[in-house]
Amino acid sequence: MVLLVDMGNTRLNMAGWEEGGPVFSAETPTDRGWNAGSCAAALAKVLAPFGVVQWDGCALSSVVPALTDAVRQALFSVTGKEPVVLETSNIGFKVLTKDPVGADMLAGAEGALARVPMPAIVADLGTATTFCAQNKAGDVLGVAIAPGVALSLDALVDRASHLHAIAFEPPGPAIGTTTAESMQSGVIYGAACLVDGMFRRMAAEMDPAEGAPSLILTGGLAPLVAPYCETKPLLAPDLLLEGLCRCYLRAKGEDSGWGGQR
Repeated sequence: MVLLVDMGNTRLNMAGWEEGGPVFSAETPTDRGWNAGSCAAALAKVLAPFGVVQWDGCALSSVVPALTDAVRQALFSVTGKEPVVLETSNIGFKVLTKDPVGADMLAGAEGALARVPMPAIVADLGTATTFCAQNKAGDVLGVAIAPGVALSLDALVDRASHLHAIAFEPPGPAIGTTTAESMQSGVIYGAACLVDGMFRRMAAEMDPAEGAPSLILTGGLAPLVAPYCETKPLLAPDLLLEGLCRCYLRAKGEDSGWGGQR
């Protein structure tokens, strides 16, 4: 079993992965105060209920550079294996952008190669809401980045004295009649409209000769937002971890097809 870890700005998602897919998944808040020891203790606590005695390997995707080395050391401590860290040397496509692309978007693009025909656009509803466009060859053309759904709501509640935190729940009518209904409408329908609108704008800028792009939706809030998207995206909650698994296999030189090896 391989331990896959995707560290975002807000949460650290992990999964125990075997041929065929995830055996278990878990998460813990990303702690900016972690060192190698405290991170190892946090990981061991989260993983303990799953009873894994021996790991075959591990891989890490991180968008928090200040913590990457500490988490890498922690993973070695927990698994006894040197982690494969996702980087451009172990992805299966080119990155055609002027500036570097975050590891989360690289993992999503790698996962998309196994899920849908190219070209494609991957929308990820995380701390940031990101859109990653890939051409027919699977190469990353470029990205768009917006504030995440939860981040936007937190900022709204923090700045508007009459508005309070709400639960992320399926919204009612778009025209809300209570404060909670109005906020749920704006947050959830607004996120769906953002996905639809950005997909259409990005698709219009892509090469029409390559055909219409597929749309994949991932991220923590994707299952809640997807039903309200007019563009009917493919829902893939484990997309980043699947992509990370493919990068792990490529780095290890394994071509068994496990994890959708390209």
